[in-house]
Amino acid sequence: MATKHPLENILEQAAENAPGDEVSFGDLLDLWEDRTFGPIFTILGLLIVLPPLGAIPGLPLLIGMVLILFAFQMMVGSTHPWVPDTIENFSVSKKKVRKAHKKSKGLLSEIDSWVSNRLSWAISQPARQIAAGVVMLLGFTLIPLEMVPFAVAAPGLAITMIGLAIFARDGLLMLLALGLSVAAFSVVGTAMLA
Repeated sequence: MATKHPLENILEQAAENAPGDEVSFGDLLDLWEDRTFGPIFTILGLLIVLPPLGAIPGLPLLIGMVLILFAFQMMVGSTHPWVPDTIENFSVSKKKVRKAHKKSKGLLSEIDSWVSNRLSWAISQPARQIAAGVVMLLGFTLIPLEMVPFAVAAPGLAITMIGLAIFARDGLLMLLALGLSVAAFSVVGTAMLA
């Protein structure tokens, strides 16, 4: 599903394409196709980056473990993550999805102005599997970094950018995200030695 605006209308598309009067998490996974891991990484990364969530005791540990599980699935070649049926069947009304679309359209449109389908080689399947390996390693770093105030922000931002690059199919953003990951690993090393 190549589009110049990969994010702006994603919720509207979900409401239009889902059968019945509700949109389930499984419907979103089907709609996102091979980009499915992108929003998962983006949301989990944001939970770590946005204050005060990243400072909640236990949250970086939990998110790190979830990231490791999802990143491993992507790294071994899965294009659709396995989630328990209760999560896949979780749904909300199309009315609520359309309301969320109206509220988020401006922000998503702004993000779309910064991302684009470019440098396809850097977002190819092998490149995404490498990126998944990086996310997995970053997930591992969240576990010890939980004890260091605000140290999880660096890997969290890298994870968020990798997720956005996958979802928007933006190879340039992927390269920037991988560069940021290297910087995040240095922050991790410094924090662990301090």
